[in-house]
Amino acid sequence: MSSQPNPWEGCALEQFSGRHLTEEAYDPTGIIYSGLYSLTGYDVMDILISLHSRPNPQVDIGPVDTSCPIIICSLMQEDQPIVYASPSFLELTGYTMNEVLNRNCRFLQAPDGRVNSKSARKYVDEKTVKKMRKAVERNAELQVKVRNFKKNGQPFINYLTMIPIMYKSNVYNYSIGFQGEAPE
Repeated sequence: MSSQPNPWEGCALEQFSGRHLTEEAYDPTGIIYSGLYSLTGYDVMDILISLHSRPNPQVDIGPVDTSCPIIICSLMQEDQPIVYASPSFLELTGYTMNEVLNRNCRFLQAPDGRVNSKSARKYVDEKTVKKMRKAVERNAELQVKVRNFKKNGQPFINYLTMIPIMYKSNVYNYSIGFQGEAPE
């Protein structure tokens, strides 16, 4: 067994600590801050493994990893805020991690990012919003095409997949959102 962490662990640890780590700095057990696969502290790889092993999947997502545009929202917190966003999600939308963390993802539904809970949507089909709300309320899997907006106000069609999971729990506690820019 190598004394160095997996590449994503080493990269995350170096970004988190702000310093380049030499080989001697690595834990000889090969485990560096077990569970630190993202700067948010969430073990995203383990969450994705949990997603793939969920019982009775309704949506086939195929192989995914953190190179896909992904967000993870907490279903246990008020307003289901984003607790993790992949770098490719940030690249797709133009937002920074600080701008998306702890926000409900509905901010993508308006060019200026200002959308209140349960308010009428000006730029997004209300039927689609209703489907998404019901899926969250029912802990149901869903795939929809929804008009979203990048930080610069540019619209795009988001092929959105929402999948709730029971991560190390017997209740649904996270919702994983996969985004893909679809042609208009």
